Amino acid sequence: MTVGRLEYLERFLGAADFVASGRKGAMSGDRWLIGNYDPSFYGVLEKYLRCEDERIRAETVSLLAAVRERAALPEIRRMRAREGERVAMACLGYLSAAEESDSLIPELFDILEHKRGAEFERAAVRMRSAGRSEDVPRLRRIYGQVEGGMRDSLRRALESIADRDETLRGKKDLILSVPVYPDREAFSSFLERSIDYLDVRYRGNVHPLRTVEKGTYNNVARALRVMRVRLYNEYDNLGIYGPEEKEGYDELAGLVVWASEDLRGKRTAEGGRGQKDRRCPRCGGPTVTYKGLISCPECGSCD
Repeated sequence: MTVGRLEYLERFLGAADFVASGRKGAMSGDRWLIGNYDPSFYGVLEKYLRCEDERIRAETVSLLAAVRERAALPEIRRMRAREGERVAMACLGYLSAAEESDSLIPELFDILEHKRGAEFERAAVRMRSAGRSEDVPRLRRIYGQVEGGMRDSLRRALESIADRDETLRGKKDLILSVPVYPDREAFSSFLERSIDYLDVRYRGNVHPLRTVEKGTYNNVARALRVMRVRLYNEYDNLGIYGPEEKEGYDELAGLVVWASEDLRGKRTAEGGRGQKDRRCPRCGGPTVTYKGLISCPECGSCD
């Protein structure tokens, strides 16, 4: 049974009352709190690292050490330098546990790359709290090679790592997108269509306008997102492709930045009656309408 945030907090606060009354280990020794912890609960517990009662601060640190919650690492490093002996000792225990997690990373990757079933699931769950920002590229490679429940498990791990790193939150949607296998011909075609779409169609038909229909605005925004995600997922493949693809990659990346800034500066107006966003019948991606012609920037189909 999945434990919700409120239920977990209620149990945590009950344990905090026991700590305040003098029962040492009421949090960090509670198997229910340890076994049912989810990285998304850290935002609930974080405030108790600043509780007035140093016993609760110390026990919260020890609980976070027991569940190997890496999101607390910067704060606990600061706490160790400024807190009294009780809390400082708990911080030292947490930092030791973090070092153990670091040493565990290679083993977790070995399981994720070579095992299946329950072993894979346990390693993926463990990676949710132990994984570091530098582990994201390798995790994404595995993420792109598995499917179904295995991919869902790794998606949750990647999401947890991105949520606790400020430098990753802004590109969380890119991190959670599925990597692309190298295909030089397909990528060349994508570059050609996308560059034509932005440098010719957008530049000639949307760029000059100060106000655009809401449907057009939304379609272009979605098309830009498709391009941004594809470029992100093709970056590692550039070493396999030739110099023409690298040149096209750089050109399209620049156009995406330009068009995104240009689009953000426009006003929107409602379109005609009955107008609605359309999806491509071939690939399901967003389409853009210009001069009565509906086109898909992803697969190039038109109608």
